[in-house]
Amino acid sequence: MQYTNEKSILKRLQKGEKEAFAEVYDIYSVKIFRFIYLKTSSKETAEDLTSEVFFKLWKYIEMKNEVGNGKLVVKNGFSSLIYKIARNLIIDHYRKKKDYLVDIDEEQKDDIVDQNQDILANLNRKQEIEDLKESLSYLKDDYQEILIFRFVEDLSITEIAAITGKKEGAVRVQIHRATKALEKVIKRRTTTRKSC
Repeated sequence: MQYTNEKSILKRLQKGEKEAFAEVYDIYSVKIFRFIYLKTSSKETAEDLTSEVFFKLWKYIEMKNEVGNGKLVVKNGFSSLIYKIARNLIIDHYRKKKDYLVDIDEEQKDDIVDQNQDILANLNRKQEIEDLKESLSYLKDDYQEILIFRFVEDLSITEIAAITGKKEGAVRVQIHRATKALEKVIKRRTTTRKSC
């Protein structure tokens, strides 16, 4: 979402316009679903948590409007706030449930692919997502998350720092280390495939 568009939506949210919240939902719902899905491997969990993200966002906006007399302030934009809510819900989900491994079936793969692409692009995208998901599964959780934020969700260093509560320099270092770790995993997997 462009900054000027975000400012106008923010003003409308301060006035209590439900249509403005619907715009935020339209802009971010697919991205948040994809992020949660890549972290949980469950369509149902991703759907539930995505709904919960927007419910919590709505409650946050209501509370800020009530307390601040219509002075809703969203630092670093909506994306940082929404991803931070999603990230916290994922952490809570895994604290409650120790069931980490779930296979992705064909129906679930379809749900994270943009339906506006042509059929060939869809097939390539599905394979890329599957390869990425499998490669990411070999990395520790912190590395998975930082790579998804940066390269799948295309968030800035500043946004990632706001979401994770880390300094921008630490985020850059972690992205570098996670990228190197992912490169090693991909190289090892490619070598294994060629030798088979």
